[in-house]
Amino acid sequence: MLRRLAAWFALGCLLIFPAHSFDTRWHLLCSQKVGEQFGFTEHAWKIMQLGNFSADFFGPVSEYASKGLNGREVEALAHHQDNNRLVRGAALFLHFDNLNGDFRSNSDFDFLFSRLLETTQKVLASYNDLRIDDRTRKTLTLVTLGASLHAVQDFYSHSDWTHNSFDQPSGTARVPAWFEYRQNHGEPDQWPLHVQSGIYPPVAGALNTHTHMNHDNSRLLYTESENPGQPLRSQAEYHDAGLAPARGDNASDLAHQQLAVNTAIAGSIEWVGRVEENAGARMAIDSAKGWILKSRDAKLAKELEAGLLTEMALSCIAGKWDGDGNRDPICRSAMRRGTAVPGAGGGGLESEIVGLAANLLLPFALKYTGMFWDIHGQYHVLERLADQLGSDSGHYGFKK
Repeated sequence: MLRRLAAWFALGCLLIFPAHSFDTRWHLLCSQKVGEQFGFTEHAWKIMQLGNFSADFFGPVSEYASKGLNGREVEALAHHQDNNRLVRGAALFLHFDNLNGDFRSNSDFDFLFSRLLETTQKVLASYNDLRIDDRTRKTLTLVTLGASLHAVQDFYSHSDWTHNSFDQPSGTARVPAWFEYRQNHGEPDQWPLHVQSGIYPPVAGALNTHTHMNHDNSRLLYTESENPGQPLRSQAEYHDAGLAPARGDNASDLAHQQLAVNTAIAGSIEWVGRVEENAGARMAIDSAKGWILKSRDAKLAKELEAGLLTEMALSCIAGKWDGDGNRDPICRSAMRRGTAVPGAGGGGLESEIVGLAANLLLPFALKYTGMFWDIHGQYHVLERLADQLGSDSGHYGFKK
């Protein structure tokens, strides 16, 4: 019993470590909007949402799961995450973070965008030739596209891109997306602005850390993991710039963060358009985006529901639905439902999943999600997307 309690405590510590990404609420919104823009069915864009979450799930969580935790629960978690150095390393490069201070010029960002676009197109096109059943092919396509979109969305969250006005009037809902601006202004190193993203892991005393620069949640409230005591405090003072400067009050902080969200939505739509310029990638997307899970797919429909519920529960527990110290009523409601003993009856699948996750029985919650997590271990989705973005040393592979 003591060993099990220790394992649960360790897993709880794992889940509250601050992940480096737009919080889940905003990634879900961006992915839904791009799906609706391109005529995806609700089932299709929800599967894409699960793929989007994978870059966080296999990233920050598996980093801690690898550090010698014991117990059957943690071992099952590690197995479910395909817990190995390659998949953790791949997830690390899918957030546009300034890893180890590697970003020095606009062309470094351009390399990352160009390389990720090329690999996304290549991976999606390759699914057309795999000898697999149609359901697996569609799942792979939607999950891969979602994971690729995660990286693109995080550029707008983790950089100071939206701190530039781009000569647009105050009150404009968004600023230009990357390729939109690049098309009109040529080579990135000749631009009149120098793009930066936050250093990760954060370094004490530095101004341009991930903690200070990101737009992950709507209150700009973050745990300063790099400082003694790891205080939870507003970072608005680092966001007093752009078309909607943050002033430290709720209204201006929200407006500033939503400018980043709106730009990420536009950037996501732009991204899928670019991906579809490759005929093979477009063929794969066209074959998957109209997917409706019918009666013969009842098990898969349940797995999709369970996957989304698990995603929500994990995000709420980790303070990553919309900010650390979360006050969102969705999370409060979910955690109240999760206080019941799993399997006690009366709550259905939703209460079962939320209850399992809320009580840190994470591996047993994940068993309900089936194909949507399992394909990562079988087909190495994140590793293929991150191909040549960086090296085992944790540094990017910029071409100099």
